[in-house]
Amino acid sequence: MSVKPVVGQTKTYTTLDISHGGMFLMSQISEQVPVGTVVVISPARHLPGITPPAIKARVVRSNAEGMGIEFINESAS
Repeated sequence: MSVKPVVGQTKTYTTLDISHGGMFLMSQISEQVPVGTVVVISPARHLPGITPPAIKARVVRSNAEGMGIEFINESAS
């Protein structure tokens, strides 16, 4: 999964778990995005000629294994 902070560079992480409300991405602490940061996530690999969706999300927790990302549902506002 590619993760791009609103300000910063895109990084690629491995998805450990995904659910309706978010996902957990594996990463070392030194590679993690700070808790509270809004990011845009999209699949790192996709079919040629198809533009993958970009999903707005927020980093809500982190630990030694990785970080928890919560999807932001803008239509619920």
